[in-house]
Amino acid sequence: MDKEGEILLKPGQQIKPYVPNEVVHQLAHNLYNLEVVTIKELNSYDDKNFHITVKDNSHLPDVNDACPFGYVMKVLNSLDSRAHNLIDAQNEMMLYLGNKELPCPKPVKNVHGKSMSLENLKIQISEPLDVAAAKDHPTGQYIVRLLSFVPGKILHSVPYTKELFFQVGELVAKTDLALAGFKHDGIKGVDRIWNLNAVPKLTDFVYAIEDEQKRSLSVAVIDNFKSNVLPLLEHLESGPIHGDFNEQNILVMEEEGQPGKYVLSGILDFGDVHINFYLFELAIAICYMMIECQSMNILDAPGHVLAGYNRFRLIPENEFTLLKDCIAARLSQSLVLGAYSYSQNPDPYLLTTSQRGWQCLKMLWDCPKDELHKRWREIMNSYVNC
Repeated sequence: MDKEGEILLKPGQQIKPYVPNEVVHQLAHNLYNLEVVTIKELNSYDDKNFHITVKDNSHLPDVNDACPFGYVMKVLNSLDSRAHNLIDAQNEMMLYLGNKELPCPKPVKNVHGKSMSLENLKIQISEPLDVAAAKDHPTGQYIVRLLSFVPGKILHSVPYTKELFFQVGELVAKTDLALAGFKHDGIKGVDRIWNLNAVPKLTDFVYAIEDEQKRSLSVAVIDNFKSNVLPLLEHLESGPIHGDFNEQNILVMEEEGQPGKYVLSGILDFGDVHINFYLFELAIAICYMMIECQSMNILDAPGHVLAGYNRFRLIPENEFTLLKDCIAARLSQSLVLGAYSYSQNPDPYLLTTSQRGWQCLKMLWDCPKDELHKRWREIMNSYVNC
């Protein structure tokens, strides 16, 4: 068995569990005394996540965990299910941020008084169609946990505005500043393929990109990261980070009395938390704001995120200089791993980034750094007296 924290995906590994609805019912009943009424599977790269509503909350092991909006049952992939200390850190981080008034899911205690359990999922094939669905997924022991469901719309589902981008920047900075005081051994030394400093390892996965020009672009971005970013990392500030501020993991709600106007209302998915550089957290967030941006030139979107970010943490000059390199690296990382994951499990969700991501990466990569810095600074300066 791998040591705790060694959860790095290797080419060819099948790690996503097979969890039919009947297993969700069983887990909810056996672990949480809950009778499931409805099940809706949620998007996920490697795990299985389900939004469930239940008949009666009063039988929960701890009634203080009751949530009127239902729950999210998470069955973790076979790699993360080895990392018990890391998952405990994720649970503790959600509780920590909740106490800092940053809305996020809350772990629910099971019948053993724990916020997670390791379950042996022996899949019983009851229907002929189940055979094809189950054959490519590993069976065995998986971590199962239940979280409160946080209501709202995901950012991806509403029109993007410069005001929302500004709020995203604020949220990223506020979260990382709040997490500066968070301590847990589980987030130390976490080595996973989605960490931005794992970008050099993407060369093992670029074969999944069939288009030669796109593959060459990805390789160029990876090589640039290795030569221009890695040597400077020792000079950057670091701390606990969320690790995946994307458009699917940020919630919004409509402002009261202002139809069509949204404000940020919550954070989801703490599956990528670890200790890393604040620059990486910011670059990841900017990357995903750019991809789906249609309300303005995508090269202007970073300026609005940066303006919000600077309200709470002034970005140091050495981080600002490396932003283009890191944003491009995350775009390439998402595109390469999306293509690889799709080759292993052809779920259209895995190609979400590719729909606009390649165009975004090429535009960013082709634009000189000086021009980018000039336009971003102009946008940031436009907020100074607001």
